[in-house]
Amino acid sequence: MIQIGLLAQIIEEQNQNFLQKKLIVREEAIPPQSNQILVVSGVRRCGKSILLRKSLPSSEAGLYLNFEDPRLVDFESSDFPKLEQLRDQFGKNSIVLDEVQSVEGWEIFARSLHEKDQKLYITGSNASMLSRELGTRLTGRYKQIELFPFSYQEFLLFKNESPGEESFENYFLTGGFPEFLQNQDQDYLRTLFRDILTRDVAVRRNISNETALIRLGVFLCSNVGKPFSYSRLGNLLEIKSVRTVIDYCDYLEESYLFDLIPMYSPSIRKQLANPKKAFCVDPALASANSLAFSKDLGRKLENYVYLHLRRSFKEIQYFQNKDSECDFVIKWNEAIVGAIQVCWDLNSDNLQREIHGLKAALSETQTPKGVLLTWNQEDGLDGIEVIPVWKWILRPAKDYFEIG
Repeated sequence: MIQIGLLAQIIEEQNQNFLQKKLIVREEAIPPQSNQILVVSGVRRCGKSILLRKSLPSSEAGLYLNFEDPRLVDFESSDFPKLEQLRDQFGKNSIVLDEVQSVEGWEIFARSLHEKDQKLYITGSNASMLSRELGTRLTGRYKQIELFPFSYQEFLLFKNESPGEESFENYFLTGGFPEFLQNQDQDYLRTLFRDILTRDVAVRRNISNETALIRLGVFLCSNVGKPFSYSRLGNLLEIKSVRTVIDYCDYLEESYLFDLIPMYSPSIRKQLANPKKAFCVDPALASANSLAFSKDLGRKLENYVYLHLRRSFKEIQYFQNKDSECDFVIKWNEAIVGAIQVCWDLNSDNLQREIHGLKAALSETQTPKGVLLTWNQEDGLDGIEVIPVWKWILRPAKDYFEIG
């Protein structure tokens, strides 16, 4: 339990900082407030609270409370009603709970506010903990927005640059974490990576072997876009139990640090059995924490394409048969709607292989539309559209695949 006087002091200090946050233009927007609870989820430090601050006028900025403040270590579920009292005392008309998922019972308080038709905004950086509580007590009472580090369009707005190969190269090198773009200190990305692994995974999941977890995270950063099996990972990282490897990978996904995508198959059983590919939430963060000495620019470019797809689609797979591969097939409403091949540079050595892989995916999935994305080449080859990545990611992927 926390004393209301101390809580008021913490809130006053935090709200001053909250109101002074630099506002940033984002493609995501907070919808007009309905009677639903608004939940913004995403990886740590991607700008969730700033998105809320930008969307709320100062007069409606709400009573803001960040639960990562160490002074709130004694905050308990019984303390939540004090927030209503302090909201009224500070003359606010809503409550903003930042990183609330670590406080047991928050969903009960959220439901009570909803039943009183009072405004509540929530942010969180753990998908599992959020979804569990949202799904049990708040079904039908909330709207969720998933936020990522900057897209290329948001990067251009933030840096006041124009679209083109030069600005995309800058984005390619720096990624999209807002704070890193301001200081570009590689130690920031390494510290952030360690914080996510420690605070969002190891602490919340009571993992005693933190070293193995960190080694797993570094391995995935070093092998973005490469197929792997859980058993091979266990052997490489000296983790005896395959179940432990699977759990650790699940936890990394829950923290929004990585997505693991399956190989395309109509059979769910085969999807589960075949190797996965990992993509990082920010390719620059992956590069900063990678052990790979050679820069695999093609894999990094593939990661950027994946992230652009992920902003529009949740079901993305890779395609592979006995003699061909395609980087991505995209699923929407139970149907495959598109296929994408990514190649850094098309040349005489790889041209036929890349086109054959894309066409094989289109044929086997009966997909009407495919595209071959490169660093800077643009062409039409054998009925296949070839587009530079920087041009292709200027509009939502849903628009390209004509999804309403």
